[in-house]
Amino acid sequence: MREMAMLHQDKRYTMARRIAVIGGGVIGTSVAWHLACREVGDIVLIERDRLGSGTTWHSAGNVTWIPGNDSILTLYDTMEQVAREADQDIGWLWTGRLFLARTDATLESFRAMASAADARRIDNTMLEPADAVAHHPLLDPSGLAGAWLNSKSGRVNPADLTSTYARAARRRGVTLHEGCNVTGLEVRGSKITRLVTTDGPLDVDAVVVCCGLWSRRLLSGLGLLLPQWGCEHFYMIARPEQRLERTTPSFVSPDDLIYGREEVGDMLLGSFDEGALPLQGAHGAPPDDFSFSLLNENWDKFGPYAQRGFNLFPALEQAPVRRFVNGPETFTSDGEPLLGAYGSIDGLFIASGMNSAGVTFSALAGHVLADAVTETPSPRFDPAPYRPDRFADRACNEEWIRESVSQVVSGHYKERFEA
Repeated sequence: MREMAMLHQDKRYTMARRIAVIGGGVIGTSVAWHLACREVGDIVLIERDRLGSGTTWHSAGNVTWIPGNDSILTLYDTMEQVAREADQDIGWLWTGRLFLARTDATLESFRAMASAADARRIDNTMLEPADAVAHHPLLDPSGLAGAWLNSKSGRVNPADLTSTYARAARRRGVTLHEGCNVTGLEVRGSKITRLVTTDGPLDVDAVVVCCGLWSRRLLSGLGLLLPQWGCEHFYMIARPEQRLERTTPSFVSPDDLIYGREEVGDMLLGSFDEGALPLQGAHGAPPDDFSFSLLNENWDKFGPYAQRGFNLFPALEQAPVRRFVNGPETFTSDGEPLLGAYGSIDGLFIASGMNSAGVTFSALAGHVLADAVTETPSPRFDPAPYRPDRFADRACNEEWIRESVSQVVSGHYKERFEA
């Protein structure tokens, strides 16, 4: 309470522009650091629990470049820069990724991606099914049409990346408050003016809402309905008898709607399932105390996708399951994040709805929000595809949002791999 009161007083004294970032996951910390790099004023990051406690902590951390998504190349550069600034290891490991094709149509899509990679001089290889086994010892190639090995892929420890963004932001003057819940936003006229928090009020000139699953609920207090909803999302970690090397390539099988990677010698297997299950809580959010928490196991839903994984990697079928993760994620109706100014309220900005790709989108979100807050005339990335108001009045239709995000989990996942 005392720290927030001191900040409240300091604002009146310094008259510097104050920007509050609400949410301390990988998106919020990235946005705070990117804003600090622009030297736009006093940046305050407020996290209701601890950094990374919402959905960031259970992320698989896979990052892969594919044609048409050059923001990933920016992420690679950003991770290198922020790690250097913070003098901290983010746990990055280059592994490459195997793209597995069950059908000729999917294989043709991979060939188109390979051509695009060649044009960018990115190392990649088209593989016959039998040759793919050399890159993943547990793979059964008998049901494959072919494979593509993309070298521009790896994984990061999401908790380490989040703490690194935060440390670099702090070194640039950002103030971080953990254990402080924002319970409301106050508007005077048409401008955001104050946060109401459990540690007292805070005067602000702008706010960036990066609350993930909780963003829609927070904004509902202003009569704004953010077009996102939380859905269940599954992966398991199994311990096969043959241990995997750390550098074993991750994999994706779009035809099966599954993905996976090595995890401390074990194997992680996850899915982007059809008819994903929307959360039942108000505004698609779990309770406020849902920190470092998971939903109940749901083998009825995940089981068919696990079996598809067993068909590709038979050793997993008899392997003990070390962990089952049902970690909810926030999705939008078109599979793209919500980034930028929102509504008619001056000073209100959004970075939410990451579609289970918060790590992947973290640099993009940071750039888009920093450009929006500073009103950069020539933004680095075109903000139009990410505008939070792009769904217009449909954002008010809860039934439509729940149904559309239920379908986009698998639909958008598969579309990403279509040429």
